[in-house]
Amino acid sequence: MVNDDKIMSDCRKKSVLLLKGDKKENMDDDLFVSMLSQNGFEVTCIPVLGFQFVNLDLLHKAIYHPDEYSSLLLTSPRAVEAISKAVADKELLHSVWSRKPTYAVGSATQLSAENIGLKVKGSESGNSEQLADFIIKDLSIDSFSSTSSLFPCGNMKLETLPNVLHAAGINVVCMTVYETSANGNLQKCLEEFIKDKGFPEYLVFFSPSGVNFAFPHLQKLGFLGNHDVKHVAIGPTTEKAILTQGEKVFGVAAQPTAQHLCQLLTDV
Repeated sequence: MVNDDKIMSDCRKKSVLLLKGDKKENMDDDLFVSMLSQNGFEVTCIPVLGFQFVNLDLLHKAIYHPDEYSSLLLTSPRAVEAISKAVADKELLHSVWSRKPTYAVGSATQLSAENIGLKVKGSESGNSEQLADFIIKDLSIDSFSSTSSLFPCGNMKLETLPNVLHAAGINVVCMTVYETSANGNLQKCLEEFIKDKGFPEYLVFFSPSGVNFAFPHLQKLGFLGNHDVKHVAIGPTTEKAILTQGEKVFGVAAQPTAQHLCQLLTDV
């Protein structure tokens, strides 16, 4: 953990606004909030996205037919939550998939998957392309054409992971298990934030969909084109989304973890 006295002194008054997905848990439980707060930042987390689960019956059926799949692919905690909702018996879930590799992007997805009994590989991958490279090296050649990898995902998923795997000869079954929408209270939350705290020094984005949903509201409220507000991306895919919107990116976390984000902001 970053915890230097000089860093603490330098960043104590720096304000960070995290624009993340929906947040059902207590904000204090968020690793990003707790780590940044412990290192002297004033942190606020505003949910940008809302989610609705779909096709859980199809997911249930797929999970209970592991022989049809060579592996399980997870790129978000939301996909893990969908599995948890579709399969009530976590012990059975563990026993059914214990002989199959489960691949995941990032520590948050890894932790969510392990909490429901799945053993995860590849979580150190920072994005879908890196995960695809890991899977290609890790999977047995015999499994490439004999069975498919199950990829429960959202309706706004990027095609990077399935495309790279398909190109390598790995079949992927993409199953939409949640739909992403904007948080209907986002503008109100942003207005209240400005009223209470003014503009933040750092505005952190966690997904391309979060960027796309948030930018119209940020434009209205003066966040964009404001040289006092530095835009930060949790990874290269999110960075690209910010650049596509015409805004500069101050920095990109080396990995999509709380520690790497904290390191980025404290190294300034």
